Amino acid sequence: MSDMARGFITSIERFKPHTFQAEQGEGLFMSHSHEHDELTLILGGEGYYSAHDQNIKVSEGDLILIPSGLHHGFVCTEPWTGLSVHFLYAKVPAYCQYLFLNAYQKPHRLWSARLDADDRSWAEMSLSRLERGWHSEETSDNSYDLMRIAFETVLLLFHRNVVVAQDAELSSDKRIVQEVLKEIHRNYNTPITIHEIASRHYLSESMLRKKFSEAVGVSPKQYVINLRIEEAKRLLRQTGKAIEFISSEVGFTSSSRFYEQFVKSVGVTPLEWRKQHQDK
Repeated sequence: MSDMARGFITSIERFKPHTFQAEQGEGLFMSHSHEHDELTLILGGEGYYSAHDQNIKVSEGDLILIPSGLHHGFVCTEPWTGLSVHFLYAKVPAYCQYLFLNAYQKPHRLWSARLDADDRSWAEMSLSRLERGWHSEETSDNSYDLMRIAFETVLLLFHRNVVVAQDAELSSDKRIVQEVLKEIHRNYNTPITIHEIASRHYLSESMLRKKFSEAVGVSPKQYVINLRIEEAKRLLRQTGKAIEFISSEVGFTSSSRFYEQFVKSVGVTPLEWRKQHQDK
């Protein structure tokens, strides 16, 4: 698959079974950092991941999220196998971005989730589908969409296994904003209105706008527009889909409205932007 179609993925690697003997002392931990983000599924064996004051024991079925730039180490105590996806957070599709929001509010730490047998099987199948797409020479838009769906599936499995512990720490206002963000990222490509979202949370539109703007920095309406533009940019760069199709896919009701908002936000037309960035 071409670099353009791979989009947000930088590499996919499988562990080779290995272990280290205790007499190696501090050499047990293979410490490093990297510019990309990492999501790793442990398929077998046991070991530890460490970062700062964290030391997390991991075994079969665990998913580990490692933000870019985080200096971390690992050690295998029982020969293990696993599958790691290295990706660029800034390039992931829109709904995937929401699934990372909680983790990236506190980027200087490791995150892990323990999957049960069914979820572990589902995650492994999805990562294997992603891996096949990565190695495939096929460059159609369908192959890109299959990779996106596979990645999104793994993130959903990760997200639902860590979200309860994280949400317990949220205040009422923050929890509302989190739910609104979730709703926006899930439905940004539909004709949603801020009035409808506010009503579902038993708030006036002005009150929701105030809470959201204080927490996020922009109004809910502008956040939706920004999200649609960013997703359009990803599709322009990573696929060969027609501009009119992209306009509809990201939620604009007309091509003229899409062109107007794109030029206002980016400074050039969608076609000009695609020519400038598609091969990068």
